[in-house]
Amino acid sequence: MAARGGRGVRIAALLAAVLLAGCSAYGDGMGDILRGQGIAAREPNYDVPYVPTPEPVVDAMLDMAQVGPADTVIDLGSGDGRITIAAARKGAAASGVEIDATLVDRARRNAALYALQDRAHFSNANLFDVPLRQASVVTMYLLPRINMALRPRLLTELKPGTRIVTHAFDLGDWRADGERLVGDRRVYLWIVPAVAGGSWHATLPDGREVALTFDQRFQDVTGMLGTVPLTGSLRGVALRFTAGGREYRGTVGEAAIVGEGWRAVRVE
Repeated sequence: MAARGGRGVRIAALLAAVLLAGCSAYGDGMGDILRGQGIAAREPNYDVPYVPTPEPVVDAMLDMAQVGPADTVIDLGSGDGRITIAAARKGAAASGVEIDATLVDRARRNAALYALQDRAHFSNANLFDVPLRQASVVTMYLLPRINMALRPRLLTELKPGTRIVTHAFDLGDWRADGERLVGDRRVYLWIVPAVAGGSWHATLPDGREVALTFDQRFQDVTGMLGTVPLTGSLRGVALRFTAGGREYRGTVGEAAIVGEGWRAVRVE
């Protein structure tokens, strides 16, 4: 954690409509910070104080996100650069965003020690102003209120399937897709879901054509397949739901769902 400052248009609007519906006492002083105590908590110009993520937690975060050479990683609040540099060492194109210029300089020096200047880049910027859409992985160690302030952007700007990993603090009632305890530190993983909410016209494996509707809350869906209730979930663009005792799987696009023996097109 480090110091911070303050598909089409229709799909983006739909995404917002259908999706936007604790920690332990750490030895690093985070408990004091949350209580408004300690030196870091009194720094007046920062939304989040600088508290470094332990190396085992860094490793767990990148492992949970399965970071590799094909990834573009953005670390929001990059501090001394340790997460960004670790991602670059795995072959990813990595960038860190940090509002504290002193920490940005330190991160760049740290990257130079590993000869990773070409893969680990750092910008002195407000994390709320940085475009996110190019990321395939976003990492964060921020306070709960900052996580929640970022949540609408994470849902609407990131592509379906993008992995989000946080250290210590979750994203409110957006249920995590994965969780791991590293010592007394908790790490959370989310997979940005596609937009399935709304009305579709489905052609089933037996050739019948029926109405398909989804009510979506983050990665969870309920709805109706014809006159039969359904429940299911999304993991990125991968959709799975059960209706009438039968399981359906498919891949969600902007205008169509392509399933295993069935398909659906979105109804305008």
